[in-house]
Amino acid sequence: MSNRREDLAFASIHEIAPKIKDGSVSPVELTQIALERVAKLDSKLNSFLDVWQDEALASAAKVEHEIANGDYKGPMHGIPIGLKDLVDVEGKATTAGSKVLQSNIAKSNATVTKRLNHAGAITIGKTNLVEFALGSAGVNPYTGDARNPWDTDKITGGSSSGSGAAVAGGLVYGALGSDTGGSIRMPASLCGIAGLKPTYGRVPRTGVLDLSWSKDHVGPMTRRTADCAHMLNVIAGHDPRDIASSTRRVPNFAADLDKGLDGLRIGVPEHYFFNPDIVDPEVLASVNTAIELLANNGAEIVPIPMEWVSQGRAINVIISVAEGLAVHEKLLPEHADDYTPAVRTRMLTALSIPAVDYIRAQRARQAFSVQMAEATKDIDVLATPSIPVPAHTIKECTVPPGEALAEKSHEIPLFTSIFDVTGEPSLSVLCGFDSTNMPIGLMISGHAFDESTVLRVGHAYEELTGWHTRRPPIDSTR
Repeated sequence: MSNRREDLAFASIHEIAPKIKDGSVSPVELTQIALERVAKLDSKLNSFLDVWQDEALASAAKVEHEIANGDYKGPMHGIPIGLKDLVDVEGKATTAGSKVLQSNIAKSNATVTKRLNHAGAITIGKTNLVEFALGSAGVNPYTGDARNPWDTDKITGGSSSGSGAAVAGGLVYGALGSDTGGSIRMPASLCGIAGLKPTYGRVPRTGVLDLSWSKDHVGPMTRRTADCAHMLNVIAGHDPRDIASSTRRVPNFAADLDKGLDGLRIGVPEHYFFNPDIVDPEVLASVNTAIELLANNGAEIVPIPMEWVSQGRAINVIISVAEGLAVHEKLLPEHADDYTPAVRTRMLTALSIPAVDYIRAQRARQAFSVQMAEATKDIDVLATPSIPVPAHTIKECTVPPGEALAEKSHEIPLFTSIFDVTGEPSLSVLCGFDSTNMPIGLMISGHAFDESTVLRVGHAYEELTGWHTRRPPIDSTR
């Protein structure tokens, strides 16, 4: 592939959309590049489960004709993307990465699929994931493990593993993920891209398979923060068919991107998120350097005591497992042998959780969310590590027989899951690399329905550093 085509492959939506609009870049060419890269590189990454070459090229020709005739629909028009295989596309299989649903053909499009289609995005296929989105490392013995473009022996993070690998590897410009304990932000952090979990209810989930109905979020995974804003502008907004869907007005999430950091108060939680007994020293160093950079460019840093915040992980786990069992209560008895062993073990373990524990967890969640709101009432966002550790090897995260989780997987969602409990918006952006050249993520989390400020901070940080312009070595590896 020529340098020009590789440069186009790694361009951001924010950069390339104006060129599509003025006709200097062709959606057909972008789609051809995406499909070429899938053919060339996905044997290394295993990021896609299904690729629709003919449909994608036909869509690209259609949108190119629209744009040439003055019918430009916005920044997503003509952009090749992928969808996590929890998201329905009419006439295509939605398998959730499981043998259980291998013949599950969607009868209609998910709401987010419809909105992306209407905006002129070009979906090239479905991305890989952890089976039924139940896992933080990104491993899946049924579909095969997605692999990290920075080092294919390392995990991508999960459960939106394929979306993270495909975006980081320059196969697509953006992808949808879902986030219940961190499944957008964990792969975003470990693959070195931007991933936004919007506020709970901001993006409708109609036509997206459930994991935990009271905590599931759908959101964008992209090369940089501004691209998340452009995707969110398309997929956000009320859908009456989703009872959790918010009726709040949807702003232009890109409007405040260039406002900078002046006047913003950024909270830095003491204790848990920066505990050296939990957090790898290279992660601590990168995140602290990022926070110092924010302070040196107009933000006020506000230390916040948060010893209690560690309780959030346990709350998340109980609710996720209990609600996940409810989703699978009919499938599990009929298809137990078709589940991968680790997911089956997790589901069977959930049978022992008393209903009273679930109720207690939901009550604790309410109290926890109130406490978080009180602790953060005088700041605009929180800045923390996304994940306490750099990427482990796939071997380290392969689940032993009879176990529900690999030991190394337990630490990955310790921080991200906090904001699934509260439902607040949370973004991971690349803030550096460890000594083995693996990405490290900075997590920026805000107040409910204030994605704009979260995105503003993420964009400002990227503009100050340029980390997001680094490319993984996947094109040069054999």
